[in-house]
Amino acid sequence: MLESDCRHCRNQIVVDQVWGRRGVRVHAPYATKYKWGYLHEALEVDGAHRVELLFTPAIDRDIHAIFLRQIAAREPQALHVVIADQAGFHLPADDGRLPANLRLLPLPPYSPELNPVERFGGLLKARTANRLYPTLHRLEEHLIAIARDWSAPAKVAGLIHGWLSAAANFSVPA
Repeated sequence: MLESDCRHCRNQIVVDQVWGRRGVRVHAPYATKYKWGYLHEALEVDGAHRVELLFTPAIDRDIHAIFLRQIAAREPQALHVVIADQAGFHLPADDGRLPANLRLLPLPPYSPELNPVERFGGLLKARTANRLYPTLHRLEEHLIAIARDWSAPAKVAGLIHGWLSAAANFSVPA
């Protein structure tokens, strides 16, 4: 999305591409004031193919550590391997905040096409784009409802690349 300030009217102009009928100008609502919320997402690659979510008002390494503890607490006796895309807020493998039953397996930098969570995020974004939410809580409720639609194991499994399960099971760091 491209945002710029109009010099003459001091309004914000938002330019984006959307589908529409030929010859019909598409109008989509937008807000010039924002409140930020962050959705942490994890898909279970092997096993029950569950979805794990956490909606937070901010993002940093401390909050990401909370999400990793949430994943690890789901099955405390299991070893969890989290495939991470090395975003700046992700914890490094040697961070003391990592739960004892969780290991990180990093993806190569700048490779979102390898991360099935990116595909899941795209599905969520498609269902929330061009809508205004009066509060972050309403957006969170809508995201959870959409995620429930996608939480069926067969749908989650459809987002997972075939080689990913084998790589996660083969590359478990000690």
